Amino acid sequence: MKARKYSAVLLLSAAVAAPVTPALADPVSTLPGRDNAFSYTYLQGGVDIGNLRNPRADADTVYVEGSYALDPNLHVRGGLGYYDGDVRRGSGNIYGHRISAGVGFNTLLQDGLDFVASGDVVQVRQKSGGSSATDTGVDLRGGVRHRTTDRLQLAGGAFHENIDRSDTGLYGEALFNVQQNLDVGARVQVGDDIGTFGLFGRYNF
Repeated sequence: MKARKYSAVLLLSAAVAAPVTPALADPVSTLPGRDNAFSYTYLQGGVDIGNLRNPRADADTVYVEGSYALDPNLHVRGGLGYYDGDVRRGSGNIYGHRISAGVGFNTLLQDGLDFVASGDVVQVRQKSGGSSATDTGVDLRGGVRHRTTDRLQLAGGAFHENIDRSDTGLYGEALFNVQQNLDVGARVQVGDDIGTFGLFGRYNF
């Protein structure tokens, strides 16, 4: 299990480093304060499966997320997800919801490459058996978004989540344009306790 997790971390690190390397090698081309015309106004929905940190469970999550660009470099974001799964290191079912809201910042590093950072306040409500609990914390992310081809975008970076307890790891995302405003995508995140994979659809406004 640990070998698979370390392999996933190495693959994510390579995916993140590949688009960043040209920007570091050619700082003259860097144009901070501009944007690459990526869409940061969208609505998406999908399913994530895998290990969650809060709650500590193997669970399936159905979610809806959205983002709205206030200007070319600043956007607000939010999400709502419902999960259902099995408690790890124990027995019984667990279910509940996760609500998040926050802000994001993006700026151009070079043509086709954005730096993206976000900070969300997250509330998790979980129920198991006859008990329930609510935890509130933060989810911080920073990474890059790359236009790899006319239809394919790749993104990746690092995250730190502190909701009841903390976890740090890497995330990655692939986005494929199928129609003018419609994308389909896949995403993965790997941390000390978190390990999820998901598929989603996104409509850009």
